[in-house]
Amino acid sequence: MRSRLGLAVLPVLALVLMIPVAAAQEPAPPADSAPDDSIETVVRVRVPSTGALRRMAANGIDVTHEVSQGPNGTIEATVIVPQAGVEGLDRYAATVLDTLAAPTQAEAAAELKGNAAELTRAQKLRAKPPATTRRQAERAAERPAPQVPDTTLTVLRADRWSTPDGDFLSVEVRSDAGSDDTVTVETDTGETYELSAFTDRGVYLYHRMTEPVPTQGAVQDITATSADGTAVESPTTPWAGGAVADYPAGFEWGFTDDGYVDATQSDAVIERLAAEFPHLAEVVELPNRTHGYNLPDGGPLLGPASYPRDPYTVKALRIGADRDGSKTGVLLYAQEHAREWVTSLVALESAQRLLHNYGTDPTTTALVDDLDIFVVPMTNPDGVAYSLYDNLFQRTNMNVDECAYTTPLNAGTDVNRNFSVGSLRDGYVGASADCRDSVYAGASEVSEAESANEVWLTEQFPNIKFAMNTHSFGGYFMWSPAAYRDDRTTLPRPDLATEEYFFEASETILSRIKEFRGTVVWPGRTGPVVDVLYSAAGNSGDEHFYDDALTTDPDIYAWDFEVGVPLWNETTQTWDTSAGGFFWPDFETEGFAQAMEFANGWYGILEVARQYALDDDAPASTNNVDGRGTYDGPVDVVFETTEPATVHYTLDGSRPTWDSPTVDQDGVRGGPKPVTLTERRTVLQWFSVDEAGNVEGGYAPDGDSRRGLNREVVKIR
Repeated sequence: MRSRLGLAVLPVLALVLMIPVAAAQEPAPPADSAPDDSIETVVRVRVPSTGALRRMAANGIDVTHEVSQGPNGTIEATVIVPQAGVEGLDRYAATVLDTLAAPTQAEAAAELKGNAAELTRAQKLRAKPPATTRRQAERAAERPAPQVPDTTLTVLRADRWSTPDGDFLSVEVRSDAGSDDTVTVETDTGETYELSAFTDRGVYLYHRMTEPVPTQGAVQDITATSADGTAVESPTTPWAGGAVADYPAGFEWGFTDDGYVDATQSDAVIERLAAEFPHLAEVVELPNRTHGYNLPDGGPLLGPASYPRDPYTVKALRIGADRDGSKTGVLLYAQEHAREWVTSLVALESAQRLLHNYGTDPTTTALVDDLDIFVVPMTNPDGVAYSLYDNLFQRTNMNVDECAYTTPLNAGTDVNRNFSVGSLRDGYVGASADCRDSVYAGASEVSEAESANEVWLTEQFPNIKFAMNTHSFGGYFMWSPAAYRDDRTTLPRPDLATEEYFFEASETILSRIKEFRGTVVWPGRTGPVVDVLYSAAGNSGDEHFYDDALTTDPDIYAWDFEVGVPLWNETTQTWDTSAGGFFWPDFETEGFAQAMEFANGWYGILEVARQYALDDDAPASTNNVDGRGTYDGPVDVVFETTEPATVHYTLDGSRPTWDSPTVDQDGVRGGPKPVTLTERRTVLQWFSVDEAGNVEGGYAPDGDSRRGLNREVVKIR
């Protein structure tokens, strides 16, 4: 099959992949003389393992973020290969699923601000379908109560959702028999599915559907069955509750309506906003100037002569009614990777919504009043300019001075591999020491101005407690850990409460995205990076999440969006991973909509941060034991809390403190692990504390009183 992406659909100056630098001196052809032939460089492949993807990357093949599980333990990915590289993919045991034709650079240029026509009101409204009726909407629900499995199977997740396209189901099940087990799922609507074992670097994680499946109505219950015949039932839980919704009356949106932008155009927007709303916003100049949009010895560039070639000063827009450091800070940043054009529009749209709707929209007003918001629309301005004007596939920055490259394409540093936590130099995988590799980690940790600027922001403004890094493409919502070593030892995992907090927050954030046009980020693409994507050594999310001691208590709650969610094709009844237009979707028909829906998502992040900032409600906890009776045999105690919270407990009658044991997570993507009691008489005492630090019952863990403490005496015959 051969299909066509983005910009109607995939703009690229692909010839730069194969020609020497000197040949790039020729000016870009005018639009009316642009060649209509395209070069097949973007390929959808299926490989036997993530190891094959690593070998591809080590040999110069650009593996994009769009990586997912295929059938029978295989991996599917969208990769970028040199001009004649498709035929050589068989050396990696790769099956080519699709090759994607790339339009010309001139077609891409027509989508840039200054060339693209401003969208009309009618065009904007076409991007947003009518609001879903109340009957079609479904609220997110509490996840089912944890249960101690008595079979070889544990249902980790069973999620259902509805969109204007229909009803869908996603299921994940862990088998004690590992990857050799055959796990099937039967729904209460009469459908049966076989799950695929998900393994990475030879490590079995769980069984899952490779992608969500359409169902005949909303599935309420599923039964998972192992090859040994044992089975376990589970209710499903609504995922990304809510539905397509209209904006409140008078709410202003659709500001980014005239194409993709470079750094000077982005800066003009935030400078204008700061001038127009001085009581709510100010520009913050970041201290580390970038390399500049230039090549060694004045090498040729195709960008406008007016675009600055000198080192560039990156700018942030700080938004808040009180910007004195007293409010909870949120860092929202985009376009670390140059070719991910939609992401800076998400930032600019969000900033304009926050300021133009302040004082008229209650939600916006509350966010600006109660938070200190830092928006960096374009982290990597030099690479963006090269992607816009010279080669659309540019991922890295433009610090290519020390690299003996053939072409400057991706011969710079990958900003999102240049950080100091879980880095290549610490022994983590997913980055390269070769400057010609698209995931080059740089000369040293935080060697680049772009990464140093991010670190400076979080150090200069220690009130920053939340961060969101927005990328493209594939439709993911992820958090730490995002890196592992060669033996798949990950950075320390978040504790159970933090993991549950991330998932709970995703309900708000992903529901906001869904409200624009019904797009749903899949449950299988939501979670820690190492559980749903791959290892990315030295990424910014881990840099922000972990403190110097790499504790599991978050320094900053850091997330990562990937815009460009796979879209359901009603005609073929399949998910189309290329429908989102890859890195450069046609602006009018897809790019604008992606910017709008993920700006909704940024609002959701701000709502979560505000809830955290104002949270003074303590959690409550219960468990499944009753001290009034006597039990036969060992007792598995399972705790439940009214919100994500850490449970500290003791079993010897002593007062639990901050140093007491805690309830752990039951494996990857699991719920609370049972606490097993085996003594004839156990005095179980515990308290819970939520992510904001509120302690259950007013108990003082570092005091002497037992006031507010939970207690049960459990007796075993």
